[in-house]
Amino acid sequence: MIPVEPFVHPQARAFIESLPDSGLMAGRDIQEVRREARTIVLAAAGTPEPMATVDDIDAGGVPARLYRPTGAETSVLVWLHGGAFMTGDLDSSDVVVRAFAKRAQSAVLSVDYRLAPENRFPAAIDDAWGATVWATGNFKTVAVGGDSAGGNLAAAVALRARDLRVELAMQILVYPVLTADTSNSYYEGFAQRYANFCGRTGFGATSLANIRNMWETYIPDPTRRFVQDASPLRATSLAGLAPVVMILAEHDILREDGEEYIRRLEAVGVPVEVHRYEGQLHGFIGFSGKLDAARDAVEKSSAALRIVFGPGAS
Repeated sequence: MIPVEPFVHPQARAFIESLPDSGLMAGRDIQEVRREARTIVLAAAGTPEPMATVDDIDAGGVPARLYRPTGAETSVLVWLHGGAFMTGDLDSSDVVVRAFAKRAQSAVLSVDYRLAPENRFPAAIDDAWGATVWATGNFKTVAVGGDSAGGNLAAAVALRARDLRVELAMQILVYPVLTADTSNSYYEGFAQRYANFCGRTGFGATSLANIRNMWETYIPDPTRRFVQDASPLRATSLAGLAPVVMILAEHDILREDGEEYIRRLEAVGVPVEVHRYEGQLHGFIGFSGKLDAARDAVEKSSAALRIVFGPGAS
């Protein structure tokens, strides 16, 4: 029997087929990888929303960019960009951050956390935490969010906040990295199920190799990869966390970890709002110039933020 390729949204298919096949990350020059990732995002990010002010600031010793749609906001979303802990910057996340600020009617603090391999774990989570603490001292209400590796940092920040009794209004977790355990049957099965996907031979195996390379680069010592700050899914308990909005993509090697996190959150009574995007791939939220799903994900997440931030948010 000839295997049937799963449904891929036509916009997602057209987009991925337009991109160069970068293949494996291991062994490539990190500056080249960063330039390539930045070029792809900037070309597909879409039109930036106007803001009243956009300022590069020092957020508790961490470089960041503060967006204010009106200038009078009392609530803020601390945003942590994706990029496998190795790529991404304030410019490549500019359009999505502006969209959150406009639609959530709040300020957004975009964090320029330190990247691997120059700065390995726990540099990124320490920066994310430092910026969040700064935000709690400068805004009435604070939420955290991020995509992919940034989603990992947001989830880890929320766990720290619970443990240290720092109040957060919400977490926005967009296809987050949640555990360093890539040896289970789901990951191995993904490599097989997605052996040939969207015209990319070896898509699944490449995805698996790249996520393993990510962990090896971010945290070279395997014994440190399963602490709570690195693998939020390994936290002893998820009770008492801030409410979660979870955005998942169907054709994502990280999807099942997200589903497990949802089950664990629900089991201990943490409110979870889930949006699953059929036919979409990892990374889609950054491509609002090409994908309707990206704009929809921001709108749904922002609607939840408007509720927790309340009428006095802006």
